[in-house]
Amino acid sequence: MGPAGSEKGPCELKQLFVDYRDAAAACPVAVAPSGRGVDELGDRLDTYGFAIAEMPGSLSPQEAIDFLAKSWSLGEPYVPALYRLPGAEQFNRPYAEIRADDGGDHPGFAVRSAQEFHVDGTLDGPGDVPTVLMYCVRPAVQGGESLLFNSIGAFHALRETDPAAAAVLTRPTVLRRSSTLRGVEAHTDGPAFVVRDDGVIVNRYSDVPSTTTWIPPDGEEDALARALAFVRQESSSDGRYRLSVRLAAGECLIVRNDRVSHARQSYQDSAAQPRELLRATFGTSPQ
Repeated sequence: MGPAGSEKGPCELKQLFVDYRDAAAACPVAVAPSGRGVDELGDRLDTYGFAIAEMPGSLSPQEAIDFLAKSWSLGEPYVPALYRLPGAEQFNRPYAEIRADDGGDHPGFAVRSAQEFHVDGTLDGPGDVPTVLMYCVRPAVQGGESLLFNSIGAFHALRETDPAAAAVLTRPTVLRRSSTLRGVEAHTDGPAFVVRDDGVIVNRYSDVPSTTTWIPPDGEEDALARALAFVRQESSSDGRYRLSVRLAAGECLIVRNDRVSHARQSYQDSAAQPRELLRATFGTSPQ
């Protein structure tokens, strides 16, 4: 991997054409305390936009995240913009515990229901949160699979077949993302995808009904409808662009949040075995 933010075509180019049905895509990479396995993990991340690490059992969840962050020079975790607003102070912390809590206030972390595809960083701009690490402390008794969607790959395919539909997804105010935190009213408008001058595609695709609003520019209503129909179809089931993975305890899912959208299946757990993940987001890309 090159320095943060320096990637040109080669790394991303692989992801535009990969098939998530490849056996290697969901295969965990064993990481040793010596650092063995980190380079292979980085190659998977470049190729698929995500990777799964089987972390050393001697490390606590936070230590495991910190180990990968240090290995890739990610720096300290980045607190997303939403959690730095007045009224969201309870979520303003570098490591977020994701587990069901019937009395909890977080509309995504504290519930057992499914989550639709999104990128982390509700109010952040495209590429502001390029890296997300989610360590599985305990899987659910049933369900709770993580879903990965090769958003930039699907967008590239749409550009090839329907350029006008793809173009509307790059309009500067086509996608509004809004807070659903109690007492915090805020939103950010922006594109679903950015195509940089060097050709690199930056992902912001999210389609959660409670937090997203699609705003078609005048005269492009039909183009947006075609674009959403295509992307939603490609993300509706596992295939070339979508993969379901069930993390085991001790595994860490690394997601290039600026290339891949993620989601979650609904789940069931118990007091004896509650599903729990520890998440950290970063404002840098792996080096």
